[in-house]
Amino acid sequence: MSNAEGLVPVALGIEIGGTKLQSAVVAADGRVLLRRSDRVDPAGGAEGIRAVLAAQIAGIIDDAAGKGLVIRAIGIGFGGPVNREQGVVATSFHVGGWSDFPLAAWVAEQVRDSLGAVPVVLENDSNAAALGEALVGAGRGARVVVYSNAGSGIGSGLVIDGQLYRGRASGEMELGHLRLSRDAGILEDSSAGWAIDRAVCGAVAAEPAGALARAATATSAPPSARLLPAALAAGDATAQRILDMAAGHYAHALSHVVHLLNPDVIVLGGGVATIGEPWRGSVERQLDALLMAPLRPSPPVRLATLGEDVVPVGVALAALGDESPAARRGEP
Repeated sequence: MSNAEGLVPVALGIEIGGTKLQSAVVAADGRVLLRRSDRVDPAGGAEGIRAVLAAQIAGIIDDAAGKGLVIRAIGIGFGGPVNREQGVVATSFHVGGWSDFPLAAWVAEQVRDSLGAVPVVLENDSNAAALGEALVGAGRGARVVVYSNAGSGIGSGLVIDGQLYRGRASGEMELGHLRLSRDAGILEDSSAGWAIDRAVCGAVAAEPAGALARAATATSAPPSARLLPAALAAGDATAQRILDMAAGHYAHALSHVVHLLNPDVIVLGGGVATIGEPWRGSVERQLDALLMAPLRPSPPVRLATLGEDVVPVGVALAALGDESPAARRGEP
């Protein structure tokens, strides 16, 4: 497929996480035309990640040129707070060396010789994922979409009429940092992937003859949330209790979102959502019980559909649709 004659506008979407770098060439309709992925060592810090990223970008641009695809814009989805208007990373909670780094300008410089002065947009990864799911994923066709991903942390994004909601420069929709009560911890303390891992480890130690302990013995990996799907499928009560506890806290946080925004749909993504229907169903069921009567039934809760492509797709679509001068960090 070629877009050299203007048939298919494409953008390069880049995802920067603590352990994975991913790039994809994405069409304006959300189709992924090319992709590359690398694992990175967070111990190497931001400088080490940038070295891998520079090579990955050069490689996928060559791949695109070989197929006649002309990249018109670049989007970067970063796993942490960013200042989008300045194209600068605020900080990373997982990897050192990113604070105040002008990432958009750095990427623009990497591609200047091969692509020229293309627009480069920097976005938080949860916002990018929210846009992708709203436009071409599980929220497609809905007017108000709330997306939330649970993994090593918990993020969220809000899309209204196809546009990301934006608060002040420091961020918005930080669902994972919502306090469940004034004196309690934040949502990530109970429903992030590591919190569920901790609960599974506790259950394995407390019930050495239980289904989770048997599953842990059968694997060489430490006990984690990855053991839940099989135990849930077998009807294990302990696995169900762990799931419902984490999903209940998640539903509690989402109930505040529904009371404030009353979205058309809620989309769940991230590593925890790979548990699948048991996770989705528990969140939706417990959410409905927490809502005031006029807001029942709850908005439909859906599982994300874009998988590992969600951030590159979302941020590529953001780059293709963003014509603001502040986004054009690749221009002189």
